[in-house]
Amino acid sequence: MIIDTNISQTGAGVMEEKLFTYEEFQSLIDSSYDGIHITDDQGVTLFYNKACEEIEGIEKAEIIGRNVQEFVDSGVYPESITLEAIAQGERVNMFQNINDKLVMASATPFFNGDRMKGIIVNSRDITSLNTLQTELEHAKHINENYHLELEQLKYKEMDSDLVARDPAMEKIIKLVLRVAAVKSSVLIQGESGVGKGIIAHLIHKYGKESEQPFMKIDCGAITESLLETELFGYEKGAFMGADEAGKRGLLELADGGTLFLDEIGEISFSMQSKLLSVINDREITRVGGTGKVPIDVRIVAATNKNLERMVKEKQFREDLYYRLNVVPVRIPPLRERKDDIYPLIMKNLEKVNEKYGLDVEIDPLAVDILVDYHWPGNVRELENMIERLAVTASDDVIDFEHIPFEIKNARMESLAFLNTDDSYSLNDIMADFEKQILLNALDEDRNVGAMARTLKIDPTTVRRKLHKHGIDFGK
Repeated sequence: MIIDTNISQTGAGVMEEKLFTYEEFQSLIDSSYDGIHITDDQGVTLFYNKACEEIEGIEKAEIIGRNVQEFVDSGVYPESITLEAIAQGERVNMFQNINDKLVMASATPFFNGDRMKGIIVNSRDITSLNTLQTELEHAKHINENYHLELEQLKYKEMDSDLVARDPAMEKIIKLVLRVAAVKSSVLIQGESGVGKGIIAHLIHKYGKESEQPFMKIDCGAITESLLETELFGYEKGAFMGADEAGKRGLLELADGGTLFLDEIGEISFSMQSKLLSVINDREITRVGGTGKVPIDVRIVAATNKNLERMVKEKQFREDLYYRLNVVPVRIPPLRERKDDIYPLIMKNLEKVNEKYGLDVEIDPLAVDILVDYHWPGNVRELENMIERLAVTASDDVIDFEHIPFEIKNARMESLAFLNTDDSYSLNDIMADFEKQILLNALDEDRNVGAMARTLKIDPTTVRRKLHKHGIDFGK
């Protein structure tokens, strides 16, 4: 059998036939990565390459000379793209499940003039591509969930007391999520009341040891001898008054989990040495005992002191400092994370309302005063202040008048600080403060009536004061 594959024009202008034998043509299509299946215009197979055999699981000898309809009838093909192309008289694309594979196929009719001569089907096994796509979609889903979780941190919580809307806190939360996946020691530093304990809980909660114990001890709240027995436990009869059965310490109780050492900067040099041995050797000896007890504990320490300075001043062991400070986390004070103050106010007001069955709201002017405050006691001070204001507010609204003098005074001092001229009088300071209050109460519509209701004064008084301070106003 001779196949006329091409006719070309030679340089001499003579038409020259280029002929391939059947074997040569078969070898050509067998080298294709894609399956190539050629039928006549009735669907009878003429050519069928090796790629088709691998994709469809049908040997060449079984299909050559047979109509594809037979393979549809026997269930080998769920449907025939060849017969569909014959019926439509045009190219057809289709995904098919053949031989437990996902196959992408394209059937193209070829013609001699207006008469259809046959169909060429190109097919490709995309099972592996589909699997890869599924894996990519899964990875994308995980990635989206991770970022969604971080996004939710801004407005909701990973922990009931956490607010992380400020960019500085967002960075810390991202770091915490990364660190939680490993068991490295973490040293959390920051002023009192910034939320070091909350971060310690998060590290444990989102770590592999989350189902294991989380133990905490305040190293600065108890004596050295008591701290030792609390950490290491003791054997029977170790000292007068000891439990007859002995006692396991927090290091044993936290085995497999996390031990949070709060105020680590308060422990003595002697206790620092013992703690360093635990971290290095991963074993303890109970007070009054001699046996070694192996432990696997993640250490998370926290302090409001400058341990680096303490090391330089020989007040804290340098080797222990570096063992604890594998991953340093510094939590900024509230005055450095202004974007967190408003959500903290609202979150804590919501908690107080729920705790005491109240329905207290807060006036916008009062919110502005609280947001501008520098909060030396950080989050803890803010929490206590909101509870105090909520339970003492009259008419279930926290107004400007309810804000303590020391907070309002801090606002006035900040205004006065901007004017260092010796001639700047108390009247000048009060005038600036009054102007600031008016500007805070002035809404987008510059509505005097709304301002009067907010400030609880007569609209005439509002207009007079706005005019006095040169503030443009509308209605």
